[in-house]
Amino acid sequence: MKASVRTLLPLLLLLALAGCRDDRLQSAFVEREGVRLLVGGTIAFTYEPNTCQMAFSRDLKEFRAHTDNMSDFFVADFSEVPSELGQRLSADLVWTTEREVLTRKNLTLEVVRIEGEEFWLWSTTGRIGLTVKILE
Repeated sequence: MKASVRTLLPLLLLLALAGCRDDRLQSAFVEREGVRLLVGGTIAFTYEPNTCQMAFSRDLKEFRAHTDNMSDFFVADFSEVPSELGQRLSADLVWTTEREVLTRKNLTLEVVRIEGEEFWLWSTTGRIGLTVKILE
């Protein structure tokens, strides 16, 4: 019995610490301004007005942001258009890294902040955050 407690206690402590780290990651993401994609603590894409473009299609429920030469981008195809705080939706996400194009299908996201046309969405399981602008 004591061996089980000794094994279980450190495991519970590690799980609690991992949860705190994820909360801090989400908080840091929500506090920053601007359209961007964060994957596991690393910023994968940041929209820069002088060198990037973005588009949103309400019909397709799709947001796109990319550099002018299309070398770096991220695309989110949503199950529904983000519209309210606390809303949960799913999305297929595609983005570039230095070496490859990555995809996450059926990613569960929650709207965690709204400022005007900008929506901050967070996936706890994927540790992915994206800020999109719903252009009309």
